[in-house]
Amino acid sequence: MMFGRLLLACVCLTPVDPVQATYRPVQVPEEAHFAETFDSDPLDRRWVQSKAVKETDAEALKYDGQWVVEEPAAAMYPGNRALVMKSSGRHHAIAAYLHTPFNFIRTPLCLQYEVRFGRDVECSGAYIKLLTQTHLLRLSQFSESTPYSVMFGPDKCGTSHRLHLIVRVTDSSNGRNQEIHAPQPVDDLTVYFTDRQPHLYTLQLYQDSRYEIFIDQSLISQGRLLTDEVQYTESSDSQPESPVSGLVVGSVAALGLELWSLSGEVMFDNFLLTDDLKLAERWTQDTWGQKQPGLLERLLIATNSRPWLWGVYIFTVGLPITLFISYMWPDKRFGPPDQDYYYKKSDEPQPDRQPDRDQPDRPTSLSDYGAVSREGARRRETQKVQRKSDLEVENE
Repeated sequence: MMFGRLLLACVCLTPVDPVQATYRPVQVPEEAHFAETFDSDPLDRRWVQSKAVKETDAEALKYDGQWVVEEPAAAMYPGNRALVMKSSGRHHAIAAYLHTPFNFIRTPLCLQYEVRFGRDVECSGAYIKLLTQTHLLRLSQFSESTPYSVMFGPDKCGTSHRLHLIVRVTDSSNGRNQEIHAPQPVDDLTVYFTDRQPHLYTLQLYQDSRYEIFIDQSLISQGRLLTDEVQYTESSDSQPESPVSGLVVGSVAALGLELWSLSGEVMFDNFLLTDDLKLAERWTQDTWGQKQPGLLERLLIATNSRPWLWGVYIFTVGLPITLFISYMWPDKRFGPPDQDYYYKKSDEPQPDRQPDRDQPDRPTSLSDYGAVSREGARRRETQKVQRKSDLEVENE
């Protein structure tokens, strides 16, 4: 078990935090309808902060929350900047036009971005809106009333941890608009709001109303929006008699964040909107992929929330290695055949050292020492008697 203890000590002394590495800038693909890394351009080059006023029953509220582009305070990859919603207790709104409008007709829609909650989240949204193309669209007046085609992303208030997917569709039979809300994932989403790590949110939406939602490239929800079980929110005067036959989503002209946060310090990075799933895979590897820890680091990070994994690691890794070493490591009794100690287990017991033929016999045990001592005493006594006899002969 000594090797197992050594393995455990090595693992315990391995740092959990990844080693700092310079972040490689990613080239924005021209084929994408929208892509943003925030690593080079200033915020005001393409992003427009809203100057709209949010009307409520009690008062008029400005979208005066602060947006900045900066590296996270605990950046492990120097050079990787992100968009940060800084202010606490404020309303925030910011948007940017797409490279090219997105018409959701025959191709899939893939929307993804990274989110990191930097503080303990009491109440904060981090969802994104794809703004519908209309002649009235003005990004400087972007607000909660601006029409959108898709809303997707995490949202937390109190003990509720949610992941929204809302699609505004048009009933092709009568032209009425409806909001379809996808069911909430069955998995517990708490860790994505509390571990203060960036997480990758991905939506893949298909024209036949199928959808797939991934967090950190793991599928957490899928289904069809147009079924008898979906929730409809009426956007027109009357409730439709039956679900629409296919997703008819309005053309998307811009991407925006319209949020309220009690805590602030919410980070957004690496936005992508495309209809090419292969391009999305390459983008994910170039951005999210280069920041992921190695296998050992991921195993160690997992123990932060699941300490019992230490037992699993020792049992599944340490124990087999210990048994293998114990079986294969050579014992001193089984050395080279030209050495004195080389013999098989089935052989008769042998003395540790063979006596030298040129030297007199030496005792090899306590009993032998006793026998030698008694023999020497007898010889000395015989010699005394012999010397006495010789003297008597001479005197006569």
